[in-house]
Amino acid sequence: MVNKKVLTGLVVLLLTGHTLLAQQQGSVFTNGYARIVAKEKSWFVDTAGQKAFDKIEAVYHPVDSVSGQSIFSNTDRSMAIVSSNGKKGLINDEGQWVLKPEYDKLEVKFNVYLEVHKQGKMTYADTWGRLLLPLQFEKVGILDDDRYDVKQQGKWGIYDVRRQQLVIPAVYDEFDYCGGCGRKSDYLYAKKNGQWGIVSATNEVLVPFAFEHSHSMMRSDEWVCSFKQHGKEVVVNIPRKKVYAGPLYSEMEVIGDGMLKLKKNGRFGLINRNGEQVLDFIYQDIFDPYGDYASGPYLTVRKDGKTGIVNMDGRVIIAPILDEEVSCTDDYIIAARNGLYNVFDSTGKPLLPEDYNEIEPMRSAGGGPLFALKQKALYGFFNPVNGKVITPAFHEVDMITSGAGKGLIQVVYQEKPGLYKTDGTLILPVKYNSYELLTDHLLSVRTGTGTGVFDAGSQEEIIPAKFKYINPIAPDSTLLSVTMENESGDLVYGLYGVNGKELVPPVYTSIGPLNKDQYLLVKDKETSIFSLATGNVTRLPYTDIVPAHVANTLIVSDGRHAYLWNVVAAKAISAPFPLVKKYQDDTTLSLPIGEFGFGVAPVTKNGKMGLIHANGQEVVPVIYDGVQILQQGVILLVRQNGNAWKYGYADTTGKLLVPLEYDYNVNGYIYDYEDSTCLPLYKSEDNYTRTYKKGMAGRDGRVIIPALYDRIFVGKNNTGFLAEKAARFTILDATGKAVTPEQFKEVMLPPTDHPYAETGVLAYPLLCRKNEQYIYLLRNGKTLPLQLTGVVPFNPDTSGW
Repeated sequence: MVNKKVLTGLVVLLLTGHTLLAQQQGSVFTNGYARIVAKEKSWFVDTAGQKAFDKIEAVYHPVDSVSGQSIFSNTDRSMAIVSSNGKKGLINDEGQWVLKPEYDKLEVKFNVYLEVHKQGKMTYADTWGRLLLPLQFEKVGILDDDRYDVKQQGKWGIYDVRRQQLVIPAVYDEFDYCGGCGRKSDYLYAKKNGQWGIVSATNEVLVPFAFEHSHSMMRSDEWVCSFKQHGKEVVVNIPRKKVYAGPLYSEMEVIGDGMLKLKKNGRFGLINRNGEQVLDFIYQDIFDPYGDYASGPYLTVRKDGKTGIVNMDGRVIIAPILDEEVSCTDDYIIAARNGLYNVFDSTGKPLLPEDYNEIEPMRSAGGGPLFALKQKALYGFFNPVNGKVITPAFHEVDMITSGAGKGLIQVVYQEKPGLYKTDGTLILPVKYNSYELLTDHLLSVRTGTGTGVFDAGSQEEIIPAKFKYINPIAPDSTLLSVTMENESGDLVYGLYGVNGKELVPPVYTSIGPLNKDQYLLVKDKETSIFSLATGNVTRLPYTDIVPAHVANTLIVSDGRHAYLWNVVAAKAISAPFPLVKKYQDDTTLSLPIGEFGFGVAPVTKNGKMGLIHANGQEVVPVIYDGVQILQQGVILLVRQNGNAWKYGYADTTGKLLVPLEYDYNVNGYIYDYEDSTCLPLYKSEDNYTRTYKKGMAGRDGRVIIPALYDRIFVGKNNTGFLAEKAARFTILDATGKAVTPEQFKEVMLPPTDHPYAETGVLAYPLLCRKNEQYIYLLRNGKTLPLQLTGVVPFNPDTSGW
């Protein structure tokens, strides 16, 4: 019940008051620091009151990991870049110095690094502040996670952070690196004496320094495509140090698995990644049949207007006899001869006994390749692994790539769906309007007459399609709930086994599981229990039956009394409790056993209340005027004595924690008595105005703070309490002892997500208002040597921390 007020959106005040303008002002302590302002200057002090730094420059979340293009920051932690006397440092959110304020520059780079500068040297750190390489280089660039290009005495070398040493000496003019290539390169582009070449990770010269270079068309394999000589483009093969250039060669392009396609004397040939010629210069064109986002072992060649297939060794798989359009999927080739298509294997053998109008690879769900076959206007599919052909007979064929049917093939004919496994096994024939998978072999199927169940194994309808709905009754159950409409149009329910056998006819208004064997059946005013083990339906001799929401337990009534009923033992396990009037002036009766919580439930008898356990035993005697199970697992007990209402607390075993000597507000709210750590205590100050004084007891019932205060703010993590009385605050430790005998007009706390919350962490030193001055109170009751006359935000320049 603490009234908290936000000052400039950052400081929370516990009392309404005016902030005074004065010479020196201070903020609340946050993460071990507070901001002090005097005239036009400001700085931050530590918990000892000593100056720590001048300004918070930036706040960020440190990075836990990087995966591909995704950066995973730790949003529960934060770091602050601070400045002190013109130097930068780094502090974590526990107030600890990670990097002392001795650097000329600290700045977050690329969201995952800290760039660090000091006295003309630079390095990088991770976002937690750990230096990745020594602060001894003039300039540092990032090649990859392990290697950095570093400048020393005007020249560049390579530093390996795993080996913590220079692996390439600083003797080069410049480096370039293909950081965005598909694979991590084990060599670097290097410039020396104004010319570019290639050096290995061990500084071996792989390509001599004889080229011009620009950062484009860079690769990390055996080919260099970014070099020029005398302003003209060249391609260099690294293993042989061979240069391909005009005028002998033209239209040079690396395709496929690192193969150089190039033109000579008007015809195309092919050089492999080792610099060996594998195709003669006899082709009209050579191209990659896999598209932009796939790759494989084949290339296509054009000769005399026909297309052929070669592998990466230059071996001819299919001579140029094919039509122009060819596509490849993994090791399979889709190609046409005379306008009709087939699928060919790696030897060039056609796999289908006949050709088709169209063949397309199907979307895969992680299995082997499949092909959709089109013959005229109908579709089928082909599995090359087992050679199974589903003859084109459908209007649609598609792979299911998500959900319960993932990896299955759905076919559609005249808007009716069917299902196949990828190996061609039929699951569901094309005869139903719709379907839904229930298990790996059972499907609910719908026709014009209703819903039934189809067994894919036996290929038969095991439950006739006459129901409105069919659903598994529980995720791990072997039962199915069936729903249909009776003659009155009401929904009724029954039970079937997954073998299609009717267990309970569809005549019940509700069916619910009690345990793995027994199910509660309700029909009109008749309630029964069905045993799955015996198949028997046993009618219960009670007029009202409701689940107790406790295992194997029901609340039952014979029209006069209510009991707890154990369904396994098939007997009442509690004493009888007479039904009670729902309202004082009404004859309607209701159950006297309430909702269970923490294994117990309130009960009512003869106008009084108590508590019973789920085993039926009395926990709290039925002598109280009110019993409430609170969220923290404590029982609130209330008793009326004339016009006075008293309350106390018990635990769920019935042990009295707090005697019934505190004043209960019948017009209050139950959440006034619910606290996650304490038991609120109230004493009536004035019966006429209904004002109450508040105190606190521990969860064991021991009084920590007597009920003498107007409001109490509870400190989380046993950090103590703020107790307000007559517009003055007393600060108490976790045992209820006053930290200092002094009382304060205001106590400032950091902002919270809930500005009207009554709990929070009391972080010392606490900023407190004493008359017209503000002081920082320490945990031992002493104060910091700082005199303040006003309050300022902790950090007006950046958010958070």
